[in-house]
Amino acid sequence: MDAKEFGAFIAKKRKEKNMTQRELADKLKVTDKAISRWENGHGYPDIESLEDLSTALGVSLLELMHASESDPLVSVEEASRAVSETIHMNIDDRNKERRITLVLLAVSLGLILLLSMFRHHLLVALIACAVGAGYILAAVMMLLQYRETKSRKMIFFTILLLLIPFTILILLMTTQITVH
Repeated sequence: MDAKEFGAFIAKKRKEKNMTQRELADKLKVTDKAISRWENGHGYPDIESLEDLSTALGVSLLELMHASESDPLVSVEEASRAVSETIHMNIDDRNKERRITLVLLAVSLGLILLLSMFRHHLLVALIACAVGAGYILAAVMMLLQYRETKSRKMIFFTILLLLIPFTILILLMTTQITVH
């Protein structure tokens, strides 16, 4: 199923129900940004939220997965194909998240390695502090998003994000910085 087609179907059904993106987001316990991403074809909902989404939009799961209104009688093969496609979309989204996480982790570890090698210089220490503050800000934003989504994944990523500035802080505390 095409992401644009899926998003257009969600938007159409939401508008038929006279719901705003915010109202739909509140029903699904996600952000309105998530609804916007789905409707613009930039992603899919988690497989766990498909049933709630279909209920909120007043369509069957099969109609939602096909992104079209269908006949009440559906073959087993058609239903199986729709479920299979949905599972594969969800797997692809999770794989993309994992790749992004690995890249961020690699960049972060590289930053810590550079900091540990050049930690005696004031400029490097200032850059490290700024980057650490950025990680803390990102962690706070993720905690705020957790309040809306209640996703355990958010807690995991928040902890990962907080480990980086903590490591930077320890490196800076154990170093004497020289000013030239």
